[in-house]
Amino acid sequence: MINVELKIMNSIPSFRRGLGSLMIMVFMTTFITTTSFASASENFRKANAFYAEGKYQEAIEEYKTLLNTGNIATDIYFNLGNCYYKVDDISNSILNFERALKLKPDNEDALFNLTMANKRTVDKIDRLPELFIGNTWKNLVTSKTIENWSFYTIGLLFLSLILFVSYLLIQQLIIKKSGFYSGFLFLGLSMFTFLMASQHNSILEQSTEAIIFSTTTTIQSEPNTNAEKLFTLHEGTKVILLENNMEWSKIKLPNGNIGWIKTEEIKPI
Repeated sequence: MINVELKIMNSIPSFRRGLGSLMIMVFMTTFITTTSFASASENFRKANAFYAEGKYQEAIEEYKTLLNTGNIATDIYFNLGNCYYKVDDISNSILNFERALKLKPDNEDALFNLTMANKRTVDKIDRLPELFIGNTWKNLVTSKTIENWSFYTIGLLFLSLILFVSYLLIQQLIIKKSGFYSGFLFLGLSMFTFLMASQHNSILEQSTEAIIFSTTTTIQSEPNTNAEKLFTLHEGTKVILLENNMEWSKIKLPNGNIGWIKTEEIKPI
């Protein structure tokens, strides 16, 4: 017994040292995170101030710095798109409005400004008609971001858990039955929102889009300069990326036309 007590007593200082090291690590991590967040917030305010003063090029550099340091947010892309629009860089303006909408599809300001920017492009391409059911389903899936669908899933699972616990603990028959059936209802809804998140992620992975940055470019039938010239496109036009072999990319237009373009002439959304 004495030996056991001695071992326990000897382990206390090491436990305290380990706990102290853990607390220092937590403190340092919190400090670094807080400092980075404060720095990003300051840069964001600085960029907004430049924009308000009409110093759009300075604002662009500040917003790009935020993005390059990992501060990815729909507001930053939206503001950056506005800056490029002000300096008549329509391609970059459209690119950043599209990136803002990729993070938050229901951003009404970005949708409106994107429409205004698209009016200044040369190419007006009609879309092929889509099946009503397929189009409605896609609109539903992309109506919320993956993060929003995931948040709904977690919240509904939590509610379902509470209701199942109430079914087990509460003796009153009416409340017991309500908790049981409501628990299954919220569980089913959580599975639905999880499906929405999964489907939205699949759409993003399968449908890679890009914006053309060349003032004028000729689309080829094959990935070489001597191939048949199919049609001409202009800067700001959005295309769907089908293939990429470093130097050339295979693209598809909303009207169904397909061809090859030099990869350096486009930027992925």
